[in-house]
Amino acid sequence: MYHSKLKNFLAISITVYFVTVVVFSFWSGLTQQSPQAWVGSLAYLPHGCKVIFICFFGYRAVPALFFAELTGQLLEWPNTDMTYMYAGSITSILSVLIAAELIKWTQIASFKPSDIFLKVNFANYKFLIFVIIISALFNSIFTNLVLSIINGVNIGVEVIARFFIGDMLGSIVFITFLMILFNLLQQRRLYKVHED
Repeated sequence: MYHSKLKNFLAISITVYFVTVVVFSFWSGLTQQSPQAWVGSLAYLPHGCKVIFICFFGYRAVPALFFAELTGQLLEWPNTDMTYMYAGSITSILSVLIAAELIKWTQIASFKPSDIFLKVNFANYKFLIFVIIISALFNSIFTNLVLSIINGVNIGVEVIARFFIGDMLGSIVFITFLMILFNLLQQRRLYKVHED
């Protein structure tokens, strides 16, 4: 029993880590932003990784997400003081985790990993939609609060709005990409949906 749980945790961690590093590097290559001048992205794809992996795997995804963010930041901006970026990563991951747990606790919506294959409509994706919106709101406020405290800089409403919009759009783009990818793989019989 313990061996299978450890094996499952390692499989989740490796998958989450590598997918998130690739998405972070892809996003960073597209935006070409320096961390010092960064005021948020209008489509922050790594937030989509956080949302989907925390919704699918819960707490088990958190260590891999954090180390993937560290790795992505070190790969993209190697000679930079990253203390504030690490703090931002922690608050960002916690924002998604808190949003997912809040929605579960309030029982507004529920989610199972197999729901990703359901017909696209609000009822089938209500949980993901609420996690995206609430985590983007939490992240835009709390990450900017932490960054302003660490850097001693005032953060304007436009930066908070950019974080909120960027997290929402990035999550929607990433999850839409995954849905299209898995539907194509399923149509080509390269991937089969397991019925539980």
